[in-house]
Amino acid sequence: MKAIVIYQSKTGFTQRYAGWIGAALNCEAVAWKDAQAMDLSAYDTLVYGGWCHAGSIIGLKKFLKVAEPLKKNIAVFAVGASPAENPEIESALRRNFTQEQWERIRAFYFPGGLNYEKMGAVDKALMAAFRAMTKKQEGEDSEMYRMLCKSYDLTDEKYIQPLVAHCQGQ
Repeated sequence: MKAIVIYQSKTGFTQRYAGWIGAALNCEAVAWKDAQAMDLSAYDTLVYGGWCHAGSIIGLKKFLKVAEPLKKNIAVFAVGASPAENPEIESALRRNFTQEQWERIRAFYFPGGLNYEKMGAVDKALMAAFRAMTKKQEGEDSEMYRMLCKSYDLTDEKYIQPLVAHCQGQ
């Protein structure tokens, strides 16, 4: 199997997972901006990772527009700020795919975190508004509000195992 991991990362969580997956599959992990100039038809398996923003996997549509015509094995991972146990994750993932894509492409979710230090001014402002809304709706003692108040990191290499097993045909 010849695989490649392609990713988009803003604050580093998705890039970290891409590196772990690349090491586990013994393949390259390449940023999407660099992968666009590559001949992806040379690979059997294409793994794409993007971060979640408002329920969307960033860059997924552009990646699929390039990858789907190649008729390769495709796996996708999404990295977000929610813990892995969040019951809303599967439905959020599904909204990023058509029904036909959902049946053909394996999608995985990995918990990332929040890194305010690496966010730009616009993202910080959006997070401040979301924090204020959460505080008003759920109160300042809610777990969600407390999580939104500071940077945190939920990444763990253990989460990649199902994706790696899938790519290896297990």
